[in-house]
This record gives sequence, structure tokens and C-alpha cells, in this order.
Amino acid sequence: MASVVVAGFATIDYVVQVDGVFTGRGTRLMRDAAWPRAGGAALYASAALVLAGVEAAPLTWIGDDADGDAYLAACREAGVVSDGVARLDSAASTRCLLIYNAGGSYGCLLRPGPAWLTSAQEQLAATAPWLVIAAGPSEISRRLLDVFPAAGRLAWIVKDDPACFPADLAARLADRADVIFCNAGERAGLETGRQAARPSGQVLFETRGAAGVRVEAGGETFDLPVAPMTVADATGAGDTFAGGALAVLVAGGAPREAALAGGAAAEALLRRRSVP
Repeated sequence: MASVVVAGFATIDYVVQVDGVFTGRGTRLMRDAAWPRAGGAALYASAALVLAGVEAAPLTWIGDDADGDAYLAACREAGVVSDGVARLDSAASTRCLLIYNAGGSYGCLLRPGPAWLTSAQEQLAATAPWLVIAAGPSEISRRLLDVFPAAGRLAWIVKDDPACFPADLAARLADRADVIFCNAGERAGLETGRQAARPSGQVLFETRGAAGVRVEAGGETFDLPVAPMTVADATGAGDTFAGGALAVLVAGGAPREAALAGGAAAEALLRRRSVP
């Protein structure tokens, strides 16, 4: 049984960088393409957990196609448990085209694949010591929260996406989660969406880009710096941070140690990606 189950979409990402800004009209030069690359928070966070020595399993869905084959190959390469990956017959896997502009902004074109909760996945979530909820179908996230025992440890990787996290679900996660990962842009929405006082034992990691990481735990707030990096493709860095930090917490480590480990994991991902 995996120590941590990470629920969320599986994607096959086609990542390109363009010179200038792609507006949807005209032609831009494309460079440094990744064709394709398995992605999604479930895989990125699980891979970081495994790299830190914690057994982890994505709980996600793929189609019966070449993209699904690529996703399973990425799971094997990362060493993650694939018991929670449901392969749906006669279905296409979720495909995502990420277009990064020269200035760092990006656009996303998504072709979603089907997803439904299998009995095996429900059982996996119900028996896991830790469950992580990332961006995925809201009705499935609700069901996972229903079956997850009150004594289990819950983490939430926030995403500013009302389709994945409508107000009621976001409030439920904000009130229930033992650990929350968000970025600076998501923090305000997270706090205004709470329906109860923040739990006293909740640990919150707020990533702030080049400004570092803010950690709030046990009534203490502190900021940690990060090594400055210039990257053209930061896809998955936040999810990798979450996995690296969570690995320390699962092992009983302190939030400060966890934040440092998460930062190191994200930096390592980006450095590996920058190698030609």
C-alpha cells in the first residue's frame, strides 16, 4: 500500500516556447519543444515523493492510446506505484498544449479525456495514510473526501480553477486539510473562501516565485529564500515542491525542513529540464 495517494488529472503535455507573444494569429518561431511529456500534479508530486524515499501512487485516469502508454512509461521511470492509474477502454487520454511566450506568460489548450472513480481507486484512497487532492474532477474529489477516514492525513494542492474546485469544495478542503500548498496568486481566494476559522494545526506553504516560500505553521510565519533561476518552462515546479515538502512531513520532519526540501526538489526539476 502506498504511503501517499495523489489524486488529480493525468495529462500528456506538448510544451513549446515561442519568440515574442503568440496571440492566435500570424506565425511565430517555435523552439525547445517537448513532444510529448507526461504531466499533471498526480505524477509530478508522486515522482518527487518517490525520489525522497516515500512510496506514492497517482490516482488518475488515462485512455487506451499511445498517450496512455507514454504516461505509464513515465510512471515506471519515476518508480511510482501505478495501481491507482485507471485505463479506460476506447478513450483518449487528456492532452495539453502549453505555449510559453518569450516573457514567461503562457497559454493552455486542453483536450480533456474521460474520468470516473473506480472501486479500486476508491479503496486505495480509503486505506491510504495520506491523501493529496490536486486539480481533478470536482465530483470525484468530493467522493474521495467522503471515503477518506477522519484519522487520515489530507493535503491540498490548490489551483485557481473553479471547475476543479468550486466554492463549496474549496471551503471543505480549506477547513479539512492538514497541509495546503498554494502560490501567492491563489492565497487571497483561499482565505476568502474559508467557511470556518483556520485549523490551528494546519501547515500552509505559499510559493512566491523568486521571492521564495512563506510557511505558516503552529502560529509561526517565516519566509525562506530560493535560488534565483531563469526558466522558460516551469510546468510542474509547484507540484514537485509539494511532493518534496510532503515527503519530509510524512517522515515526521518539521515544516522548515519540508520547505527547504520542496525548494530543492523543484530546483532540481528545473535544472534537469534546462539541460539540452
